[in-house]
Amino acid sequence: MQIEDARAEILNLLKRRDASVDELSSELGISSTATRQHLAILERDGLIKRIAVKEKMGRPKIFYSLTESAEKFFPKAYSDFFKWIIRDIIEREGAERVREMMARLGAEQASYYKERLKGDGDVESVVKLLNERGSFAELEQEDGKMIIKEYNCLIYELAMEFGGMMCAFDQNFIGSLLNSSVELKSSIARGDRCCSFALAV
Repeated sequence: MQIEDARAEILNLLKRRDASVDELSSELGISSTATRQHLAILERDGLIKRIAVKEKMGRPKIFYSLTESAEKFFPKAYSDFFKWIIRDIIEREGAERVREMMARLGAEQASYYKERLKGDGDVESVVKLLNERGSFAELEQEDGKMIIKEYNCLIYELAMEFGGMMCAFDQNFIGSLLNSSVELKSSIARGDRCCSFALAV
């Protein structure tokens, strides 16, 4: 069994129930010492935690349990779930309603971050925030205009299925943070290399 496989299997086992070193060792078919080494790494990485359970006699027995951070290692169906919701809205109310919803959500999300930026953010602080969110953003000058470029779409699967209407989120998110109008110049959803937003001068 590969080292990474052993740790993945420990996470799989602990997903079903909390377990002791001996129980995990038996399930994995490796020594208790090797099991402890894997557990130490998983604990260091914040994926598992120890739980002391009092026994009738003697010292408490130590069990291991998953932390909330470990959830990211298990399959999720968020993308499919949101696709079903968006398809339903389009069928019932039309695509424009989805665009309006994404724009509204972008503005609402911006209002949350505005407190952190202490009002209307400057462009550099907004780009920094976008990068903290994982957008791989850059600020460039083109034809006398400031352009924010995002090379990673955080809702890629949704954008690829539903197209530019998804871009209304980032467009309003950035515009609301800067208290300025923002023009969408290119879009990953349309097959461009990045999503780019031209800021009003």
